[in-house]
Amino acid sequence: MTAFENLSPSQKVRASLHRNVRGICTEALHQLGMDMTKPAMEIVAELVYKKLKIYGTDLEAFAKHAKRNTVNSEDVKLLVRRNPSLKTHLNKIQPSNPLLKEKRRKTIATTKLTTSSKPKETRPIEDKNDKTENTDTNELRESEIKDVGSNSKDDSIEKRMASEVEQMSVDDVVDLTFD
Repeated sequence: MTAFENLSPSQKVRASLHRNVRGICTEALHQLGMDMTKPAMEIVAELVYKKLKIYGTDLEAFAKHAKRNTVNSEDVKLLVRRNPSLKTHLNKIQPSNPLLKEKRRKTIATTKLTTSSKPKETRPIEDKNDKTENTDTNELRESEIKDVGSNSKDDSIEKRMASEVEQMSVDDVVDLTFD
């Protein structure tokens, strides 16, 4: 058994990253006619590892914010938004999906529709000891509810709006998409 096989999965990833960074550094420096010490290559490899770890957590956060379990190309583009040349390169490889922007939904503000032409009666102040006024108040509330639903056209609109609001999620109400 080799020493590599005894490592944990995270240690294997780190070791293979260090090996690949050393290979890339060696090849790039050979083309430039330069040389680099082994400790300097290890520092570069460690910086790459730490930066990739930050990128991974950022990508997970972007996907989680969009209520997804999978990181997609839009998350990667959001990650590199401050690097114009890399962003341009990624847009050539994977153009933005225009269907995603058209997917936005309109929000509907709901208000209670009242069609009653009668002025509303004032409710009496309830006394904790007086039970008769409490029953009068309940009857008054029932009559107000009946007055609100008196027009069938307005009633159907109110029902449709209420069902649309129930179907809406938080994402539909608050749109935090940045362009």
